[in-house]
Formats: sequence, C-alpha cells, structure tokens
Amino acid sequence: MIEISEEKVLAKSLTENPLGDPAVRDVNIIKVNATERSPVIIGLAGFTGSGRSFLNRTYTSMDFLTALKEIDEKRSDLGFIIVLPDVMTGLYGNQYLNSSAVGNYEDFIVKDIVGIIRERFGERPMGVFGKSSGGFGSYTLAVRHPDIFSGFIDVSGDSAFEYVYIPDFPDTYKEIRRQGLYRWFDEIHRKLSLQNQDIKVANIVAMSAFYSPDPGSPMGISLPFDIETGELIESVWNRWLKFDPARNIADYMDVLRDMAIFLQVGAKDEFHTDIGIGTMHRKLEQENVVHFYEVYDSGHFGIDYFYLKSLPLLIELIEQ
Repeated sequence: MIEISEEKVLAKSLTENPLGDPAVRDVNIIKVNATERSPVIIGLAGFTGSGRSFLNRTYTSMDFLTALKEIDEKRSDLGFIIVLPDVMTGLYGNQYLNSSAVGNYEDFIVKDIVGIIRERFGERPMGVFGKSSGGFGSYTLAVRHPDIFSGFIDVSGDSAFEYVYIPDFPDTYKEIRRQGLYRWFDEIHRKLSLQNQDIKVANIVAMSAFYSPDPGSPMGISLPFDIETGELIESVWNRWLKFDPARNIADYMDVLRDMAIFLQVGAKDEFHTDIGIGTMHRKLEQENVVHFYEVYDSGHFGIDYFYLKSLPLLIELIEQ
C-alpha cells in the first residue's frame, strides 16, 4: 500500500539565506507498506526540480510513482518510507552543499530533514537517492555523513566535471559578460518561461555559487572564467574539481566499503555523466569495493525506471 502526505516544516538551516528563499519548506512523505522498522530513504531532486517533482505523472516514460507501484506489486514484502524535501533555490537548483552564496543546504538535509525524520519515526536505517544534481548530492552527502546514511543511489550524477560543465562555459561567459550577474539574475526571474539557453546559464551560475562561493565577488560568486576574456581561471576551476566525484571518490574508499552503493547511468547521456559514473565504477572496482553498476541504453531524461532495480536492493541492504 502506498500512502502520500505533505507537510510544511521550518528549516532552521535556511533562515536568512542570501537569496531570500523561503525557510518554510514542503516535505512529501511516501509510505510503502511501512512498519515500525522500515528504513527511510531521502530523495534529492535534480536541477530545476524539487521534492514534489517526484510526484509528477508522465506518459512517454515510466514516472517515479509508477515505478513505486510496480515495486510494491512485485515486492510487497518490502516496507519503506521515502522523504522528498523541497530543495528549490533562486538559482533554479541545488547541489546539497553549504554555500555562503545560496544557503546551508547540506545542513538542511543532514540536520533539519534528518532531525524531522528521527523525531517522527525514531532511529532507523537511512539511505539517499537522486538523479543528476540529486545523484551528485546523494553520493556527496553519503560519503560525508556515513554516520547517517548506510547507502545511496547515484543516477547520472554530476561527475567528470570537465565533460559535464565546460561545454556550457562559453554561452554562460557571453551572457554574463553582456549583462553582469545582478542584471542577469533580475531578468531571468522576470521571464514567464525559461528556454534551454537560460537553463544552461543558470546551471553554471548555480554550480559557481555552490562550488566557488566568494563573499567579495558580485552575488557572492566566483565564476570559473574571466568575465572580460572568457579565459578559464585555474584557481576557481580547481575549487570545483575538489567536489568532483570522479576525482574525490579515491578519498572515501574506507567509508564506501561499508555502504550499499548503486551507480546507474545511460550510455547516451546528453551531459556525458556516463563518463564520470564509469570512472567512479572503475575506481571502486580497482579497490575491490562491492557496488552495483549498470549502464542503460538511455539518455539523461525519462529514466525513473532505473529505480525498479536499485530501490528494492538498497532497501534490502540497509535494513539488514
């Protein structure tokens, strides 16, 4: 049986955040055959999405709710709770890190949301999952907080940053050079509909806000390129690379040995996350770290069916 509810919570970590985004957030809770011992899995949305996005219905691919129903039908022995927080920001996305330019979104998840879960459901095994930025966040929060999370699902998460982000640097440079960050921010929020170009620029600005915040720069953000010439700024780019899972996974091998790890990606991923996810897989394999890795004949979108395999396995592993 699937039960869905929604409530509002006050996120102390987000009060007085730099963008003026709301500190009161919606949280959707999905109970699937839940018992007093069922594990809790936190779902992290991708860029331009939020917790409620998981509940959207689609008709050209299997959506998340349909995937849950199929899991329930085939594995009625499994009981679990999914918690889906609203993670939207004024930059249209989230990387689930604390940032002086955006707000303390790592704390929002590991303190506010985890605190609410423990208050509501008590101490239970906990995992985290997500796609794209949500996949990046799932991996990053899990390895940084192994005391909280026993496993994660990283679906097409941002990794091998040079392939994911640099292709959008030229367009972002030209747009920000033309307008400046403040005017760009004001104008994009006046638009009634964002086009693909708008989202590309917003993505790079948001990544800069999370990976290279700088209180002394416009909007508190250091961009990874010179705003006058477009030349890559190596010192800023190197700050980004410290967050790259394809690179930093080597630092977390001891932690990862004790986790349930799921890496899933499409071979036709439009943002080339398959390269970074593949790198993560090979590094885990070289260190004999047990993990699940699968490449599908898919792109970056319409891939909630990936969870048909990974969610039940994650639940089984962390509830043991």
